[in-house]
Amino acid sequence: MSNPVSSWDDDYARLARAASQLRATGSTLSEPIRNNQVQSIQTGLNRLYANLQMLERNRQLAPAEVGRRRQLVEHLRTQLGGGNGGDVVGGGGGYGEAQQPQQISATTQALRQQDDMIDELAVGVGRLKDQTKLIHQEAGMHVKLLDEMGNDVEEAHAGLEAETARALKLKEDKSVWRLYLVIIGLSILLFLLIMAGLS
Repeated sequence: MSNPVSSWDDDYARLARAASQLRATGSTLSEPIRNNQVQSIQTGLNRLYANLQMLERNRQLAPAEVGRRRQLVEHLRTQLGGGNGGDVVGGGGGYGEAQQPQQISATTQALRQQDDMIDELAVGVGRLKDQTKLIHQEAGMHVKLLDEMGNDVEEAHAGLEAETARALKLKEDKSVWRLYLVIIGLSILLFLLIMAGLS
């Protein structure tokens, strides 16, 4: 199952590309086709806004990120002429004739702000990926360290068992030597007694 935040970002990127393509080719389209595409993008923006509210209610996004994404949606709405689709590519006379210079300037500024926000969002996603890689690497290092500690414990346990066995063997060898000495001593004493009896 995909991440709701990632799905939201993917949907926004798709709608932003559609709006950009409509701005570039809208003047060559017939009015019914143009209005149909604008309506489709507006429907997608409404869905994005509803999903953003759901993410906010579920606390899956920080308030700052919610505000950032809401501004992105509003900028796309601005590009579409406030929702009626009439200003995105102009009316019957083309884009330049439909908008006044102030409106064009405002739209240009909104587009720049949108591009900046997209860049910031891309940087944030890149940082998140880098942090995920670092966390994965640190987790791998911790697992490796635990494995090495387990191997060290096993080696220490094996060494302790070996030293214990060696000590027991030395103890047994020492007892055997004592027995040999006693036997030799008794043998010498018996020999002396026999020699004394014969004399």
